[in-house]
Amino acid sequence: MPADTPAPQAQQAFSAAAQAWRDGRIDTAEQGFAAAALQEPGWASAHANLGAVLRRQGKPEAAVACYHRALAAGSEDAATLSNMGNALRDLGRLEEAETALRRAVALAPGNNGYSYNLALLLRDRRKHGEARAMLAGLTAAEPDNAEIQWDLALADLYLGDYERGFAGYEWRTRLARNPVRDHPGPRWTGDDPAGRIVLLLSEQGFGDALQFARYVPLLAGRGAKVVLECLPEQSELFAGLDGLAALVTKGAAPPAHDCWAPLASLPHLLGTRFDAIPARVPYLRAPPRPNLRLAPPPGEKLAVGLVWAGKTTPRDRSWPLEDLLPLLADPRATFYALQLGPRAADLKRTGADRLMRDAGPALASFADTAHVMERLDLVITIDTSAAHLAGALGRPVWVLLRYVSDWRWQDEPLTSPWYPTMRLFRQPEPSDFKTPVARMAAALASLIDERH
Repeated sequence: MPADTPAPQAQQAFSAAAQAWRDGRIDTAEQGFAAAALQEPGWASAHANLGAVLRRQGKPEAAVACYHRALAAGSEDAATLSNMGNALRDLGRLEEAETALRRAVALAPGNNGYSYNLALLLRDRRKHGEARAMLAGLTAAEPDNAEIQWDLALADLYLGDYERGFAGYEWRTRLARNPVRDHPGPRWTGDDPAGRIVLLLSEQGFGDALQFARYVPLLAGRGAKVVLECLPEQSELFAGLDGLAALVTKGAAPPAHDCWAPLASLPHLLGTRFDAIPARVPYLRAPPRPNLRLAPPPGEKLAVGLVWAGKTTPRDRSWPLEDLLPLLADPRATFYALQLGPRAADLKRTGADRLMRDAGPALASFADTAHVMERLDLVITIDTSAAHLAGALGRPVWVLLRYVSDWRWQDEPLTSPWYPTMRLFRQPEPSDFKTPVARMAAALASLIDERH
């Protein structure tokens, strides 16, 4: 039964936790709400607040348990259901999340926050039409809400409406997590750039830069002198872009220019449509690396590079290496691990270091990785930066995609309109790591037989 009047000690712990939450002292808030919930097991609010803190701490499983306790202790509550739906979404338990979020909206149909949470979940569930309709309604109610406008743009991009989607993509510059850089001088707005020096600003991550670098030759083809700003790790690779007048690393003073634009704005400024994506490859080439060579063993029929882990936030782009071992069954294929970062330790942990060669220690830059990729017959990756790089180099690349993937890959096609040499292998369910690998293993066996 709900606690009508919680004990004073529990109330004191709850009040102190609430203040700690407001102050951003998350660990202190967790301790206080936990104390209140333990002292008053029937106090729904204590359990619900503890769930919110645990989710913030990256403990969604425990958060879901707290929300269930809150619902069991009290009456059906829209806020608790919506928060539980968000935690279930974090865990990839999408059907359960949809049930909770739909119930929250039914209980409080006028609450835009609950509707927004449901719309994001529906996008993950690949119900893009319904998600877009909800987001459009929310933007009508809150036209200045950059977060909702941004997600509406992503919905349009998922649906292949690139003209509207890339126009809405400009809302990213108004997101609190992505503030506009204070750059002097006029911004290029898509008019005739002939004869002008246009500075393209680095703005997003490695993968975005690799994907949108294809627009440098297009802008140069319209008569612009293009200066590209890039992250230092990609400077040597990008130096070979066709049409590039100058390159500057991010943080350094750029040369004189007439106007500027963010690199990720070029799809919009150059009017990209889904049926006319500039997809000529290769548009990147690896710089020479005379001392970086692959030494194929006798009998090799196929040289394959493998990357099994990328970023884990905001969405996990990794794969258990154990589930990829079936790909290594045929000794005619030589596998080269291209994995960098902490997950490279998976090689030794799983014993896969006895089944493939580790090229990671020799890869100090994107230029190094590009050089190796150009000497491989195939690249297999879940990391999207590696996928973009292989695609931009025009190399055959197979991409493993988690059930919830980025707008660039959409949800159904087995190929990508951005990269003609790319093939996509998708999870049929969020927890299924074996089916796409089995399909890939069969395709790999066929490819080796063809080479043999």
